[in-house]
Amino acid sequence: MAAVTGLSGAAAAELAAGPDIRAVEPDLATLGNEDVAADGAAADEAVSEALAPADATASPTTARFYARQWNLRAVFAPEAWAAGHLGSRDVKVAIVDTGIDYLLPDLAGLVDLAHSTSFVPEDVIPTRYAGRLPFSDLFWHGTAVASVVASNATVLAGVNRYVTLLAVKVVDSTFRTSAGRLLTGIVYAADQGVDVINLSNGVQRDKSENPGTVAAFERAVNYAFRKGALLVSVPFNDAADLDHNGDLVRLPCEAANAICVAATGPTGATGVNGPWVNVDAPAPYAAYGRSAISVAAPGGAGEVGQFRRMWVSCTTTPTATTAAPACLARQAVAQPVGNSFAAAHVSGLAALLVAKLGHGNPALIRARILQSADDLGEPGTDPYYGKGRINIARALGIVQ
Repeated sequence: MAAVTGLSGAAAAELAAGPDIRAVEPDLATLGNEDVAADGAAADEAVSEALAPADATASPTTARFYARQWNLRAVFAPEAWAAGHLGSRDVKVAIVDTGIDYLLPDLAGLVDLAHSTSFVPEDVIPTRYAGRLPFSDLFWHGTAVASVVASNATVLAGVNRYVTLLAVKVVDSTFRTSAGRLLTGIVYAADQGVDVINLSNGVQRDKSENPGTVAAFERAVNYAFRKGALLVSVPFNDAADLDHNGDLVRLPCEAANAICVAATGPTGATGVNGPWVNVDAPAPYAAYGRSAISVAAPGGAGEVGQFRRMWVSCTTTPTATTAAPACLARQAVAQPVGNSFAAAHVSGLAALLVAKLGHGNPALIRARILQSADDLGEPGTDPYYGKGRINIARALGIVQ
């Protein structure tokens, strides 16, 4: 697979006629599958006190905002932490996204600066952020996703307390990307020897009209799989019925060896610290379909102020195109909803499983995630939950 720029229509046709060329297809930059950012203030008076350095021995439950994180209780993460499953720095998770704010207190020290990279040359670091590395997050999305996978537990808890994150920047500060960049990011991450690839984005293609692009994604995911990396992705936030959309396919989520994650979220909450009602309800925005969804995990639901959204970290390098108002206003946390954060929970679980079961066997990790999920909705494979909502404690063998 190659991404070629500057071809005229005639040159593309000439290239496509070559005996060794399977297909030549257009790859326009498009707006990514964006999650719904909070439209109100997300932080409160507690945040300013929470920016002190984290205690390296602290449990994730000591995070300042942990009491508000219904999502971690919904997947039984506290039970895993109590049993000593906090992750390992030997496990590598690639965040293929808009970059990561590697100086954020909750992420500082977790990001591999030597092997993180950017494939977005047009994202020039602004003068006011002079000295920041090219894979810095000038949007907000990548940092938010990373904070669910892992955290130092200063402000927010993450699924892992210890892990190594790689920022692989393939989405620009306006949240635009292309199939070529996503494929490049997958292959790069696999070549760095990561164990898990979180790609909370994707493209939609028609299998009959774009067979080359569809094949390229399948091959890229399989390449990563053979290299020992499990790819976790999203089906989009448009509530589409993926069982009845003809030849359309969402990639890389619907690739054979990927895990495609749909979101759940509470239907009600009494207050900011709960209690919450039906935390396992399918999120109203999540695309669905037995043919596509592997498992489900928390992604949040509801409007700001209803206490049913996610809590995620903000980048400290926002720009004019940053979509989350709380992050643009330089608050410490935001309250979005989206399948992106559901995928991040699964990536976090995959990292915990690699720490327990070992490297280089993504098939085992994938099978354990699917087999240990709580079967919700219709028995067996459900269009909204797939095999079920993930259960971290059961996947790690803490409960049966």
